[in-house]
Amino acid sequence: MSAQRILIATLSGFVAGVAVGLLVAPSSGSETRQRIADSASDLAGGIKDKIRNFRGKTEDELSDLGFDTNDDFGDTQ
Repeated sequence: MSAQRILIATLSGFVAGVAVGLLVAPSSGSETRQRIADSASDLAGGIKDKIRNFRGKTEDELSDLGFDTNDDFGDTQ
């Protein structure tokens, strides 16, 4: 199984688990919606950090191999 499929399966399982846990927990609708929004925001932030970290490592590796990553990819931030 490829690393991409494992990552997608892990993220899908995490999201499903959080959703079920929040929906089953005894709290009001507004509290539940706020908790879902907070969890989604945290998850998105974590994914962005992992992507930035991966991008940095990839650019370092390509630089070590002699590629100029600024010419090939540009600054996407």
